[in-house]
Amino acid sequence: MTRIAVTVEATVASGIRDDETEPLVDPPPAHGKDGWPVGYGRVQDTLGEDGGPLRALVLMCEPAVPRDEIKAWPVAVLHLAAPDGPVDEVLCVAEAAPFTGLLDLADFPRWHAQPEAWAQALARLAPGSACQVEGVGPALEAGELLETARHAYLQLTGCLE
Repeated sequence: MTRIAVTVEATVASGIRDDETEPLVDPPPAHGKDGWPVGYGRVQDTLGEDGGPLRALVLMCEPAVPRDEIKAWPVAVLHLAAPDGPVDEVLCVAEAAPFTGLLDLADFPRWHAQPEAWAQALARLAPGSACQVEGVGPALEAGELLETARHAYLQLTGCLE
């Protein structure tokens, strides 16, 4: 699985949680009683079709502050329809023990991590955005998207011969 670094721009609480962990009586400040925090940011050393780094949503143990770097691995791609055209967001989980079982789309249901849950977090992170979920792709597709974006970045920076 490809390890990536995401520079976080904002964080919100989410409804994404697993069914196996008992509900917390006193949830730690890291996440609410309903779910884990989701960060929104950019994947370092990538170049997307819009000319900027790929966008990513990261499921995390602790909220992050802007400019924090989170080590993560991709688990899916969220396909969005935006006014300017289609947008792909990489869905990731932080490198942390609670998320070792969340590897691909097949794991989403038991984590309540369906595309709608990610879209709700994205709507809270980017109020007023007119993006709608068009679909979701598996971890393999996320890896291919990252590889293409990393290749484009290396070409642009002259690191690829």
